[in-house]
Amino acid sequence: MTRIGAPKPVTVEPAQEEPAPVMGHHPPLPEAVEPGAVTVRTARPEDVAEICRLVNAWADEGLTLRRTEADVLTRIGEFVIAHAGARAIGCGALAVFSPSLAEIRSVAVDPTIKATGVGRQIMDFLMDTAHALELDEIVLLTKVPGFFAKFGFREITPELLPAAFLEEAIAGRGRKIVGRTIMIREVY
Repeated sequence: MTRIGAPKPVTVEPAQEEPAPVMGHHPPLPEAVEPGAVTVRTARPEDVAEICRLVNAWADEGLTLRRTEADVLTRIGEFVIAHAGARAIGCGALAVFSPSLAEIRSVAVDPTIKATGVGRQIMDFLMDTAHALELDEIVLLTKVPGFFAKFGFREITPELLPAAFLEEAIAGRGRKIVGRTIMIREVY
């Protein structure tokens, strides 16, 4: 399904075709990220360190929750990663809670290239995945509601979330709602 006004489709490469990044080595970023130059794909175990680097850069600013390599590895099937050439430049996760509800988590773009459309491509990939899974709704907690509002997310109160979700996905994982905006969107 193509949404009106959506950017060009993201190129999705099979997981086995992309070489593993060399740990600690980061090719230089392009001066600008061309829309066709970004590839978004499902994350693999060898992407764990890069995902942590991306997410934790924003955790240092208080905008995302810090992630450990062990946590990301345990949940690697939820993550997607965006590359420009050989460099990991963004990531995000779609955690399915029930047959009808999922949560978008850990959306992060390399701070040196923010506002270039990479976050949009990651969000489009995650929302297309939710659509393919035939989910009804996507929820998220954020300190940056303006970004997610661009994708049709709207603010809600905690009382509108299923009690089981609040217990398992929030309290059960040691997360807090205080200081975050809860947003929801229907999957079309």
